Amino acid sequence: MIRSINGRLSRRVQGWSGARLALRLGLAAGVTALFLGLLSRQLATLDTAAVSTAITTVTLPQWVLALGATALSFWAVGQYDATLHRHLSTGESEKPARRAGMAAIALGQTLGLGVLTGALVRWRMLPDLSLIAASKLSAAVTLSFLFGWSMITALVFLLLPTGPATPLAAAVVLAGVAVCLLCLIAPRLRNAGRVLAFPNIFTTCRILLFSLVDTVAACAALWLLCPPDLALPFAALLPAYLLALGAGLISGTPGGVGAFEMTLLAALPAVPQPDLIAAVLAFRMVYYALPATLAAAAALATPMRAAQTAPPARLLPCAPAEAGLLAQNQLDLHSLGPATQAIAARTPHALVMLLDPFGDATRPSALHAFHRKARAAARVPCLYKCSARMAVAARAAGWHVAPVAAEAWLFPQHFTLSTPARAALRRKLRKAAQAGVQTRALGPADWPALPAIAAAWAAANGGERGFSMGRFDPGYAAQQRLFGAFAGGELLAFVSFHHNAQEWVLDLMRHAPGTPDGTAYALIVQALEAATDAAIPRLSLAAAPRLPEVAPPLRRLVPTTARGLCQFKASFAPFWQPLYIAAPNRAALSLAGAEIYRAIHSPPPLQSHCPASPPQFGFASPGQPWQTEAK
Repeated sequence: MIRSINGRLSRRVQGWSGARLALRLGLAAGVTALFLGLLSRQLATLDTAAVSTAITTVTLPQWVLALGATALSFWAVGQYDATLHRHLSTGESEKPARRAGMAAIALGQTLGLGVLTGALVRWRMLPDLSLIAASKLSAAVTLSFLFGWSMITALVFLLLPTGPATPLAAAVVLAGVAVCLLCLIAPRLRNAGRVLAFPNIFTTCRILLFSLVDTVAACAALWLLCPPDLALPFAALLPAYLLALGAGLISGTPGGVGAFEMTLLAALPAVPQPDLIAAVLAFRMVYYALPATLAAAAALATPMRAAQTAPPARLLPCAPAEAGLLAQNQLDLHSLGPATQAIAARTPHALVMLLDPFGDATRPSALHAFHRKARAAARVPCLYKCSARMAVAARAAGWHVAPVAAEAWLFPQHFTLSTPARAALRRKLRKAAQAGVQTRALGPADWPALPAIAAAWAAANGGERGFSMGRFDPGYAAQQRLFGAFAGGELLAFVSFHHNAQEWVLDLMRHAPGTPDGTAYALIVQALEAATDAAIPRLSLAAAPRLPEVAPPLRRLVPTTARGLCQFKASFAPFWQPLYIAAPNRAALSLAGAEIYRAIHSPPPLQSHCPASPPQFGFASPGQPWQTEAK
């Protein structure tokens, strides 16, 4: 029964898809017929013999130069795909991606239905790319080119001494500048749970550059194929060609036939029709027929298989305890060599490494590998919360380095309360004891109370932070060491620690409203006692933006609550380890720093990757999907 229902649904969906495709094909055929009819009326008095004669006057050097201009245009066309593959980190190699893009556009512009045709060609030539991904990429390439074409066309008309439609061109340029600003400042806009994502400014600038090369080279191919007797300046042809190209794209007809010719004839009324039509026919042979033939041969050939890659390596044993943050959806595990890994996050314009790389590679070689990885993703590299030694390696490579925080380390085996430096801590512990607060490690029976406490804390503090800070999720917390504070048998607060055999690192600190003063201090002392029993060498209270260590330009970003957090950690008299932020230059550092700040304070919706065990929030199994590397 279920199989029958699924079959009927599948056939119905296929029917809808077939009906939609048939409608599109019908519309394209109708529009093509309409424009061909209009063009035939326009050319009713055309002297075909004069057209044939004009074509024969095109010299061999003109054909060769036009082929060169066509090759340059299609090189730029292939760069659209390579650029978007890099931006989206699809994992496809640049050369196959570029070839598939050239073939897709060559066939799409000739056969019509460019998005659909291009998607099928890309899917055929890139077997590792799903049909859905190929369709999205095809649509992204089309939209990117339309943006580039509109900007270039508007700029050309603005630069003309007596350019028509100057106010409209100015409006288009201003709209394009606004889009570029969005790509730089707010490339991801969220509204009612939906995300509108723009490419970053690096990708946008590359698209604009390649659109310029593509359109100018294509126009040059048409100009070079004009009969020698046709004295048509390139500056006069370029705006007319851009308008005709846009008309052909909007019409959706195969090769823009009809719309392209009519627009070109209307834009160049003083040019003899036989000579202009002769140039267009030669152009269609060189720029449409020949590339489409080569593209069809490439698409029908055996698909180019992606290079075989080793299966993703699991998290190295030497990984820091904070690798537990990989369980949430802002960080990925990246390989920087055969036995070296890093925890990193992709922001719109940066690839940010959190902490130091770990493994066998030297710091300079790991830094170089990370820089290459960022460049391959069309992003600037950035180190965040790296150690002093890693900062030295970055500075030696010419990077700009600035202090950003300090991490508070304690050593459980040597920790004692009986020291003058911890007098404030002792006072807080006495207050908690007087309020009847008791602390202990949490077990499965305590889990049902945790979500309510976490939700109350988030509501009182403007939500949870992300990126380098954990957010409460039952499955995520199940991977951690948990300690709770009770009063009268009721759970009031809890803390959690990332952990491995070498270190524990404080992550979550959550408390209910009205929790007695000193409770958080008592929880940390309880964790220190447990770490002592487990023979853990060191325990971190996590990083805090200590003002002496933070660079002056960054101090204004430190909120008042962070200063209170520093005072809380300072009461334990820890060893403060300076941490740094680094990027290749000041501009990259400022851009990455701003995006890190946004990622911390406006994280995306949490997606749990660690389902908790029954009955409710028991401890999850040791092997988790997040322990494998990002592609």
